[in-house]
Amino acid sequence: MRFGNYESVIRNTTIAKILYLNKSIEQFGSGFKRINSLCKDARIRFSYESDELGFKFTLYRPQRQSDIPSVTLDVTLNGTEMAVLAILKQKPDSSRGEIADKISKTVRTVQRALDSLRDKGYIQRVGSKQEPR
Repeated sequence: MRFGNYESVIRNTTIAKILYLNKSIEQFGSGFKRINSLCKDARIRFSYESDELGFKFTLYRPQRQSDIPSVTLDVTLNGTEMAVLAILKQKPDSSRGEIADKISKTVRTVQRALDSLRDKGYIQRVGSKQEPR
């Protein structure tokens, strides 16, 4: 990791000029300082690697926590599970049919997602198991 003042090197002046003129970059050579400053202000841990081919910034995210106490978010949730969970956060008393309509899935697919979310500890049943007709 490099710290201090280093001179920026423009490798392709044509690409650099195009990026500057279409306002994709504000100025040349200020990105490293801004990334360093923004990460420190936000208390985000990062690392920087450089070699003959270029450079790479790596940002390390803190472990996220669920709204449910003592449950860490499982990054293995699939899209259907995430959609079902989002709907339940907005309207916890949603029926399987309502959820299925909102996410364009079958009631059976929603039930599998609910079972999976329950098994992973994201949700728990409250009230009667029988759905109103």
